[in-house]
Amino acid sequence: MDSKFMMFMTRECRVEALPECRAEADTAASSLIQVRSRLNDASALIPQPQSLTRRQGQLEVRKLTADLPSVALRQTLDDFVGSMIDSASSEPGASEAPLLSARLADVGLGAEGYALNVTSSGVDLAAETEHGLFNGLMTLRQLLQKPDSGIWQLPLVSIRDKPALQWRGLMLDVSRHFFFPKEVKHLLRTMALFKMNHFHWHLTDDQGWRFPVEKYPKLISLGAARRATPKGHTPRLDGQPYNHSYTVEEIEDILSLAESLHIEVMPEFDLPGHNQAAIASYPEMGNADAAAKWDPQVATQFGALQYTLNPTDRAVNFTKDILSELVRLFPATPYVHIGGDEVPTDQWARSPAAKEVAAEKHLSLRQLEGLMLGEAAHHLQSLHRKAVVWDEALESGGDLPKDSVVMIWRSWLGLDKVGERAAQRGHSVVLAPQTWTYLDQWQDTSKKQFDAIGGYLPLSKVYSVPTTAGSAKVLGLQGQLWSEYIREGEKNLDFMAWPRGCALAEAGWLGEARPSFNDFRYRLQKRAKDFEAFAVNLGQI
Repeated sequence: MDSKFMMFMTRECRVEALPECRAEADTAASSLIQVRSRLNDASALIPQPQSLTRRQGQLEVRKLTADLPSVALRQTLDDFVGSMIDSASSEPGASEAPLLSARLADVGLGAEGYALNVTSSGVDLAAETEHGLFNGLMTLRQLLQKPDSGIWQLPLVSIRDKPALQWRGLMLDVSRHFFFPKEVKHLLRTMALFKMNHFHWHLTDDQGWRFPVEKYPKLISLGAARRATPKGHTPRLDGQPYNHSYTVEEIEDILSLAESLHIEVMPEFDLPGHNQAAIASYPEMGNADAAAKWDPQVATQFGALQYTLNPTDRAVNFTKDILSELVRLFPATPYVHIGGDEVPTDQWARSPAAKEVAAEKHLSLRQLEGLMLGEAAHHLQSLHRKAVVWDEALESGGDLPKDSVVMIWRSWLGLDKVGERAAQRGHSVVLAPQTWTYLDQWQDTSKKQFDAIGGYLPLSKVYSVPTTAGSAKVLGLQGQLWSEYIREGEKNLDFMAWPRGCALAEAGWLGEARPSFNDFRYRLQKRAKDFEAFAVNLGQI
């Protein structure tokens, strides 16, 4: 909230707070918001706006005519609102003013903020960017209600809103189990409903390579296929060949949709570990001199496996070629994730070539990881991109550019402690802590629907995710959908992602100023129809 004063008005239900009064205001504001939510279900929104004034009365909406500044926003209105109520562009010279007027203007709310005002005569939406207008339209969609009268209505409200954190996203692993373009686009549309704006696409791992690289075609012809998959949580295999990957055209189609939804897509090529599929495709890129017999295959087991890329120039150039291809395939993203997690040194310890590189550069075997990550990150910098790494990279001694971003996942080390390490090296962070954001864990105690990796992560725990990490600059947070046990397609994916993704969306939008979990859960229950409208298989609320 960036207003200049704090005011509580029982009739208009207005909540605003000075930053310096935040601690004292949070409890009172949360209580007032809870009262407001129960009295005015029409304004039960996810995420909760930063500032909302609810007035008495409603605006009837028989047809939503709109004056919008772009074709893209017209399409957004049709896609997200047109399924509920007739909508149409306002024709030039029309005798009646459009019900909705959306305009670009300096409203002082940043790139994603918006100001929305619903009066008895119409709707005014203003923002500094089309992204802000898009966010305002998502709020407008949630405000639309259809009472027993059968006529759509909007509550009379004034909203000034902007996110606390700029990065609010989900990560999807498509290596362990693949998700088809239709399923990925379904996830993106649901993310957009709740103003999530980052999609982390985990495209490579030991169990399969999923995107084409023109210079290395065997990454698809060999690396995308494994001969079998584990049966449940046992070492037994199902005996079924598994072979899936994306074409360039499919990637471009997904990126086009993401752009229209104002979702930034970050691809990941995990290195130097988690590369058994790549090494199965090009065995010379691994540590062939570490074993008497060298016949790597795409992994048929889950877990952190032993295969790592060799630290020689040949394998380093291999990674650079692949990163260059990713930049070409994903031209709009400023970030590329290069992994850096769970890198074993066993093969390097047995490889004369790896030990020679370590000796020449006066590095320990552990520091070979840092060497390879540094080479990759600086290559991305030369391509005007920023590298993102998992937090183990901070321990590998690598020379990462300061604009590299650290994704903190090992919550058991302490977010503040890891955040301080990142801050000392000049890195911003994104919070992805296992304790709060690993959505492949069970979300209820019944364990009756679908499978999970284990653990227990209920909605209330996700909602309590911290949004600070010592003195580090926190860009935002994201949920992780690791797919070892998300193996039954779209409905399974939905069930694990939602509604827990909504908790992350609100935590990222409001930061530490979010209201109580009970208030959030009440509003979420009122939004169940949103999931029905988009055919989302909702988990437990």
